[in-house]
Amino acid sequence: MLRPFLTALILFLLLVACAKPQTSRITLTLQAMGFSQNEIEVSANQPVTLRLNNKDGYAHAFDLDEFDIHLQLAAEETAEITFTPTHTGAFTFYCSSPGHQAAGMAGSLVVVP
Repeated sequence: MLRPFLTALILFLLLVACAKPQTSRITLTLQAMGFSQNEIEVSANQPVTLRLNNKDGYAHAFDLDEFDIHLQLAAEETAEITFTPTHTGAFTFYCSSPGHQAAGMAGSLVVVP
C-alpha cells in the first residue's frame, strides 16, 4: 500500500531534478533615447532571453559588458539573445551608439541568487 506512493514520489522527485531550468523572457523596447524598463531582475544560473525591439527610425545598440553582450540594432529591427547569468549583482546595460548613453539610454540588470 505504501510502496506505490513511494514509487510515485521517487519518480516525481527525479523528474523535478532533471527538469530544464525555465527561461525568463523579457522584452525591451528601445525608443526615444530610452529603454522601456530601466531595471530588470533575473535569477542567477537561469537562462534569460532578451527580445530587443528598436522602435526608432535610427540605429541603437544593446551592450551588457559583464556578460559580453554587444548587439547592434538597425532602425526598426528586433533581435533576441539568450544567455545565463552566472554571478549575482547589478550590471549596467546601455546603448553604445554615439551620445545615446550620455542622453540617459542605460539601465540595470539585477541578478539575484
